[in-house]
Amino acid sequence: MSIKSNWSKSSVWAVAIASAVLLFTTFNLARWKNHNVVIHDIQSYYSYLPALFIYEDLSFNYKFEEGMDPIVVQNTWAMVTPEGKPVQKMSGGLSILYSPFFFISHGIAKITNYAANGYSRPYQMGLGLSSVFYAILGMLLMRKTLLRFFSEGAVALTVFSIYIGTNLFYYTVAEGAMSHNYSVFLISLLAFLVTQRLKKQQFLFSILVGTLIGLITIVRPINAIIALFPALYWVLNKEKEVGKNWKHWIGVIIGGLLGIAPQLIYWKYATGDWIYYSYNDEGFFFSDPALLKGLFGFRKGWLIYTPLMVLAWIGFIPLFKESKKLVASIVPVLALYIFVVFSWWCWWYGGSFGMRAMIDCYTLLAFPLAALAHWSLKQEARLKRFMVPTLMLLFLGLNQWQTFQYRKGIIHYDSMTAQAYQAAFLKAKYPKNYMQLIEAPDYEAAKKGEGR
Repeated sequence: MSIKSNWSKSSVWAVAIASAVLLFTTFNLARWKNHNVVIHDIQSYYSYLPALFIYEDLSFNYKFEEGMDPIVVQNTWAMVTPEGKPVQKMSGGLSILYSPFFFISHGIAKITNYAANGYSRPYQMGLGLSSVFYAILGMLLMRKTLLRFFSEGAVALTVFSIYIGTNLFYYTVAEGAMSHNYSVFLISLLAFLVTQRLKKQQFLFSILVGTLIGLITIVRPINAIIALFPALYWVLNKEKEVGKNWKHWIGVIIGGLLGIAPQLIYWKYATGDWIYYSYNDEGFFFSDPALLKGLFGFRKGWLIYTPLMVLAWIGFIPLFKESKKLVASIVPVLALYIFVVFSWWCWWYGGSFGMRAMIDCYTLLAFPLAALAHWSLKQEARLKRFMVPTLMLLFLGLNQWQTFQYRKGIIHYDSMTAQAYQAAFLKAKYPKNYMQLIEAPDYEAAKKGEGR
């Protein structure tokens, strides 16, 4: 029996089962019951919506009004410019994606007994469910794109493993309102559009792609690097006439400006400048990137805590044999992205499960991962045929267990060491002398580039 008949429609089932797992886990955690959705960076990402549509004050001074609800005061904060003007540290692209759920939640709050203040339970629940919604859309788009290149079975294994077997799972169901899951959705949409063979309405298509790139940028500015993927793909694939069409590139630029316009307008309003760097003394150390620590270190090493992605890198070998142009469109983007990500002063990205900064690249890494699964499934020898799927499932299981450990604090949020990892490996309880095994990072020294 052929691979195709063995795995017919399996990618549909993979998306359906993964969606059910994400929904079940989100409802089981129910973080909105304790107002534990709008936290940390999300407070800044989300703040644009209540400020603009409830309090009509993007200066955020409403938090100082007498009698203001304490939950609003607690969740509303901003940086201050040297001139003393309040400005949000995080860009506002996520608020655009949150907005449909915000408006629905606001309507529900108004007709129920919950406070229509932007932060009561309906808003927290709406924000939590928005993450699952965009994850499901992301899976559907990833599936559709990968099916252009690989078999049903390979795509099923890839999509399911990426969403359930990596730290993307945690950043969908636990801290789902962080930017990473939304970025995967947007980049999956970009990959879907870029790999289409569109022959009509190319200028409008170009504007749409450019607008999407702009939105990707204001959701998480470092992801502007991902814009290199469509550029390389169009240029390297000669059958794509858009690669040589100057009108196409003008359309992309126009769309890009439209996409980032909301952020530029806000910065102009808040600071008087069209472009503003809101991170103050936080920056990059391009001459000393923490590459080895970021990839393999036990504090947050990407391939330590998300070993499934080791298979993705191996997958570039069969992908290269299938499509050298696709590899040449992806590898330079990943190389530059990794270099910039680990040049950031806080290369471990604060308190997080694994290397969350790398999640945004999972759409691009889905191609080599699917190529490896595709190669494995078409092998005649049973050992080779089941080797890769078995490894994918083992790494998926390890990810689920380590997600449990992280939620219980057994894997520390920023202070892991090799000794602590070894002592905690597969443990359901704290190891003995655990606090003596971990090592807290020095954030102030890191800002100065020390100890990298």
